[in-house]
This record gives sequence, C-alpha cells and structure tokens, in this order.
Amino acid sequence: MKSLLIPENVNIKWGKDFFQVSGPLGTVTKQKGNLSFAIKDNRLYFLENIEDQKKHFYFSMISNLILGVSKGYRCKLRLVGVGFRASIVDNVLILKIGYSHEIKYVIPDDIKILCGKAKGTLLIIKGKELSKMTQVAADIRKLRIPDAYKGKGIHYDKEILTLKKGKREGK
Repeated sequence: MKSLLIPENVNIKWGKDFFQVSGPLGTVTKQKGNLSFAIKDNRLYFLENIEDQKKHFYFSMISNLILGVSKGYRCKLRLVGVGFRASIVDNVLILKIGYSHEIKYVIPDDIKILCGKAKGTLLIIKGKELSKMTQVAADIRKLRIPDAYKGKGIHYDKEILTLKKGKREGK
C-alpha cells in the first residue's frame, strides 16, 4: 500500500466532505470526495480501493499541498524590453510593458509578489498552492507574451526562446 510521509510541522484534518492541510505557511482546505484516509506513524494511507488514476491524482494533490504549506512554491518572471518595469502599490501590481498605459493587476490574497531590485524587471511569485501560483504567473505572462522576433515581453525565468529570423536577416 502506497503511503505519503507527513512532516512534523504539518497537520492534516478531515471531515465528511473536506480535508485540511495546515503548516507554518498557512492552511489549505479542499473537498475530499469519497476518499477515506488513515494516518499512522506520520504517514497518510488511502483506506479505500480506488482506481489507480484517481489515487495518483489525489496522492499528488495532497503531496503538493503538504509541500506548499511547509516550504511554499515560487516562480520567477522577467520583464524583457526597453522601459519594461514593475512595481507594487498596496495590493496591486503595476506593469509598464510597452503599452501607452500602465497595466494594473490585483494580487490575490493568498499569493505574494515581490519585485526584484534590478530596476523592477524581476518578479517573484510565491504561494502555498501550486495551481494558484502557476495560474497567477500565467495570467501575468499573458499580459505581454514574448515576441517571436525580438524576444520582448514577460518571460518565465530560465525560459529558452527560439527567435524567428527577420526578413532581412536571411540574406
């Protein structure tokens, strides 16, 4: 039977239709469905015999939640382009990304965004839920997708772009 190790600083509680994972970075509550759990010797076991796909899905979801409330997740975005800058005022991310106006993005409550000191061109997104953190990063990146010819836009950190040749470079 497959089990999941629970760190000492993480607590798991469950009720009839929910389970709650809490740790040093906060608490996350999710719907449980028809699953039954048991905890023995700091390990989480599934009691019911369910399909392998569902078991793998729930297993990975719970392990992601445990990792999120104990260590957290983070993603880096780089703003590449002349004059591209980011700043944070109150709970709003203000982006200057080549448009005639500033783009304002309201930061969700359970997500934290930090601006890097390198002229405001590095964004660090932190969260305790992997799915929400990656969704926020994708939403911000969608505001200015990297250009295929010059590479200007919002990049994931360590993202490798293959640029197209311009019509004058081919000669």
